[in-house]
Amino acid sequence: MRKNDMDSHAVISALPLTEADRSEFIETANIVFEAVVDRIEPEDRELTKALWDAEHYVDHHLLTPDMLPISRDYALSLIDALLVHHVIDLATEADKIRSRPPSLN
Repeated sequence: MRKNDMDSHAVISALPLTEADRSEFIETANIVFEAVVDRIEPEDRELTKALWDAEHYVDHHLLTPDMLPISRDYALSLIDALLVHHVIDLATEADKIRSRPPSLN
């Protein structure tokens, strides 16, 4: 049982997330990321994974101040609903990186 399962009415009313929430959101984002990568099968799976930064996603992409207050459970569900678009962007960036000629340094 998650610590916050006892309070399904928990609300996020300020950013940044508390350390406990941030930790759980990062863990959830990593799990969802792996599932999305398996579903979309990017051409350069390893580079796509190398570009992934769960902490950055949680801290800078998932929630914005204009979304607050928001149910904690709903905010967690947004990871599953919205992360696919972010992973597609990472896979696209990986494709661009892979197609660049090596630099002549």
